[in-house]
Amino acid sequence: MLLLSKYRQRNVPVIKPGQPDIKNYITQSAVIHGLDGCRGKDWFDTIAARPISDLGLPFMPCDEVVSIQSDEPVLESFKLMRDHQIGGLPVVEGPNKKIVGNVSIRDIRHLLLKPELFSNFRQLTVKEFMNTVSTKEYGRVTPPKTCMLETTLGSVINTLASSSIHRIYVVAGSEDEVVGVITLRDVISCFIFEPPNHFDSYFGFSAKEMLNQ
Repeated sequence: MLLLSKYRQRNVPVIKPGQPDIKNYITQSAVIHGLDGCRGKDWFDTIAARPISDLGLPFMPCDEVVSIQSDEPVLESFKLMRDHQIGGLPVVEGPNKKIVGNVSIRDIRHLLLKPELFSNFRQLTVKEFMNTVSTKEYGRVTPPKTCMLETTLGSVINTLASSSIHRIYVVAGSEDEVVGVITLRDVISCFIFEPPNHFDSYFGFSAKEMLNQ
């Protein structure tokens, strides 16, 4: 969990001591599903019952949340994801950034695999892209999942696990203004604590240097 959160690994390979072959991988999603199955355990319920705001979530300030207006070109959304190295972003409308949708990096497959749907893809807006995909049999853009600052961490975990998504957006007010985003990594970090010098003692200096490259 430490590697998947603080040290920002997307997955961790599992090997047997002395054997270089990878037996399996532990992913962030697998950890979230595991946490969701820990309901009823004291150590989990103590943390999960707290509102996300009590735990400092969302970690990212609202003015740093990357979003895109629904009338902007859909290609711009994928460019933003590439430039900011993120897997998805909220689609918003108006100056208050009311959330109306969600676009993930996986949605680019619709442009690549079904080009006949998007002959004018360079002029296609985000809203037009979402509407087109949602009305065809080829799949759909995943609707946004949201929570509020008073939502409990346990509820957030359940939403992430049951919907098999990688992020949930924090909204505020009657206009559903996007004020933050919570990722799988953020949730995992709420359950761990790294003792002083733990990483150096357990993994060794060379491994830490490799992760920092």
